[in-house]
Amino acid sequence: MEMNAKQLRPTIGALLVAALLAGCQVSPELRDEEGALRLLRDYEMAVATYDAEAAMALFSDDYEGWRGSGREGVAQMVERMAERESTYELDLTGSVVTVDGDTVRIEDVGALMGRWEMKSTYVLLRTDDGWKITNIEFQR
Repeated sequence: MEMNAKQLRPTIGALLVAALLAGCQVSPELRDEEGALRLLRDYEMAVATYDAEAAMALFSDDYEGWRGSGREGVAQMVERMAERESTYELDLTGSVVTVDGDTVRIEDVGALMGRWEMKSTYVLLRTDDGWKITNIEFQR
């Protein structure tokens, strides 16, 4: 009996649910990748809603930032964006995530800030409080 794509979707979904219920484990690397990407989505939301405190909380204490402005520089950027009512959106579709122990690199992250487009690499570090952004490498 042949099945078309429409008939196959519920079957694949049922298999995935069965695998999860059977206790299949997700690799630590995949969990780390998902956690790191979730952190970037949280950052996107904090900046997009002009929540400077929430944005700062996602950075490590030793984050130096652009021109050595650190976490305070992040807050200033968010406040300037709020004054201008700028938009902020990340594009993770072409991003490459590399997990190396307690460090994650997320390369080729697109961002649209108002009318300004850029690509960056985010470096995250695992801390006792979860993943934190420790560096952003801006690409030209």
